[in-house]
Amino acid sequence: MARQQYNKTKKEHIYWYKDGKQKKFAFRYRYYNTSGTRKEKSRSGFETEKAAELALTQLKADILSGNLAKVDNQELTMEEWLNMWYQANHTKWKVSTQHLYKYYIDHQILPFLRHIKLNNLTKTYYQDYINNLLKEFSLSTVNGVHAVINHAINAAVDDEILTRNRISKVVFPKNTHEPFEEKHLDLHEIEELLTYVKKNEGFTHFVLILTLVSTGIRKGEAIGLRWNDIDFENNLVTIQRTRDHLGTRSTKSWNSMRKIDVGNHLISYLEKYKIWSKKKFLEHGQVLAEDDYVFINENLLEPISRQFPNYILDRAYEAGVIKKISPHMLRHSCASILISQGIPITTVAKMLGDSVEMILKVYAHSLREKEKEVVKVMDTLLKFG
Repeated sequence: MARQQYNKTKKEHIYWYKDGKQKKFAFRYRYYNTSGTRKEKSRSGFETEKAAELALTQLKADILSGNLAKVDNQELTMEEWLNMWYQANHTKWKVSTQHLYKYYIDHQILPFLRHIKLNNLTKTYYQDYINNLLKEFSLSTVNGVHAVINHAINAAVDDEILTRNRISKVVFPKNTHEPFEEKHLDLHEIEELLTYVKKNEGFTHFVLILTLVSTGIRKGEAIGLRWNDIDFENNLVTIQRTRDHLGTRSTKSWNSMRKIDVGNHLISYLEKYKIWSKKKFLEHGQVLAEDDYVFINENLLEPISRQFPNYILDRAYEAGVIKKISPHMLRHSCASILISQGIPITTVAKMLGDSVEMILKVYAHSLREKEKEVVKVMDTLLKFG
């Protein structure tokens, strides 16, 4: 495409040109940045000469005030800024956070916002982007995407590239929630699941699912368990690491490092499973070590993969035993059952390695059911006359 032909006006640095049959205005202005390099800033598309002059005046004011970061970065696209922000900060984050942020940037952000200028990302435009994103992805994914963009925008404000964050108060439609009760299993459904797995799957499969539903630990925490994390004498399980496709590392947060009291039923099965594992190792001329991972592949004697729990639940779903759920829903199931039985929120939070605030937010449905029970109890107790 041929370069637009600019024509001088009586105003210095202001030009006019033809956009089709319409006359429009632009400015070009040369200045020196902080390193002494001569640069030029131009902008076009103004409907009037006065509008172009006002924009140029603002540019000159920014340069005179020393706000060259704002001037130099006015043309930054979302792709350019996200790449700069990621490269400057990724070493401060956990490996899992790095991979998650990079995934969101590459798959949910850049395909839609790549060429949008950072300065042009208005609240209205961003709200439209979020609404369209919710048509393709789950609410949890969109929340994650928003957190990354919001983080990056705040960094741009801190660097004085933007004057304020215009997207922080984006609205998430309430009807995008799936009802919480569809996301977990009740006690009867858990019993059905355990019965199916015990009958149709291997010993590792059964003890793993029993551990997940009994303790509410995360999938990564379960497959990261080592034998020296289990105190058989005191019925305690220590959670101090997580493991996934990125390897083994510390737990999700400080709260996640915890000791969990477990019942005799689970401890008994873990003891049996340890004896079973020792025999398997001996059959292959090996000795089970205390720092070996608890859950192993029966044939390879290697730690199970991150998808191992998913495959078990998928087969149970295909067999018509349970609805379609992820291993994380077993964590929700455990918490919901505990809350329904009147266990204090602080105790549930400690067991799951979450904050009380998070329990109140995520398990509001279960808590609401308990509130209804309280009303019924008080209604019964206060009957008189």
